[in-house]
Amino acid sequence: MLQRMKKSILLSLRPQHADPLFNGSKTAELRRSVPSLEIGDAYVYVSSPDRILCGGFTLGQVWSGAPDEIWETVERLACVGKEEYFAYFSGCSTAHALEVANVWKFENAVGLHALRNKFAKFTVPQSWRYVRPEEARSFGRMKRNPVAPA
Repeated sequence: MLQRMKKSILLSLRPQHADPLFNGSKTAELRRSVPSLEIGDAYVYVSSPDRILCGGFTLGQVWSGAPDEIWETVERLACVGKEEYFAYFSGCSTAHALEVANVWKFENAVGLHALRNKFAKFTVPQSWRYVRPEEARSFGRMKRNPVAPA
């Protein structure tokens, strides 16, 4: 029987949304769209002004449904207020939330310039993208320090 390989994704987060994830208080990441494949690791790129690949997490379950329904599930997990949540999902019939598990920070975060020097085709996603095989090999070798839940 052929076993399905899990893919990794690269998420782009603003610093104000990455900080709670890396201090252990955020356990759900909100998304307007989600990958269709089975996902293992989610690597986190923190956007301007930081512009660094600083860590990631193992993806748990994915909650999808009407924004009102998902809010009831994640209001204490996503580290956003109700007004910001509904503004983000304004006009969407479906909201998604990724369960955050086993968060880690890289011992040495990697800046955008270094990422582009190492990987000729490195692009920062608007929301998320699949990690390319050469990136996955490199990221997988980087030393990870676990983040304790808050």
